[in-house]
Amino acid sequence: MASQTPKELVDLGMLSYGKQDFSKARKYFERACGLNNGGGCSGLGFLYKSGKGVKQDLKKVAQFYSKACDLKDGLGCGALAVLYINGQGVEKDLTKADQYISKACKLGDQEACEALKEK
Repeated sequence: MASQTPKELVDLGMLSYGKQDFSKARKYFERACGLNNGGGCSGLGFLYKSGKGVKQDLKKVAQFYSKACDLKDGLGCGALAVLYINGQGVEKDLTKADQYISKACKLGDQEACEALKEK
């Protein structure tokens, strides 16, 4: 198999997810995340949150979304904010949630920007 770029791995993960092949999606997202691609880490977080192809694990969700956010993935930051708002996998912390929503907006997550406008 030719060596894929992290972005190609994320795209393959999304394609596999769309085909309901969650095990293959997980493998692609894991490889991308291991190569420090925020989208791959967000994809893993989503799988662990939904329990598709993996056992649901909110602590892992928080870890993967946190890594995604550290890698400047806006969706990961926004998803991490929601975990802090709801106290899922992390201790509820609205101050941290606000920080992650702001970061998500700065990184281009439109839902996060809308949430900021509503405050």
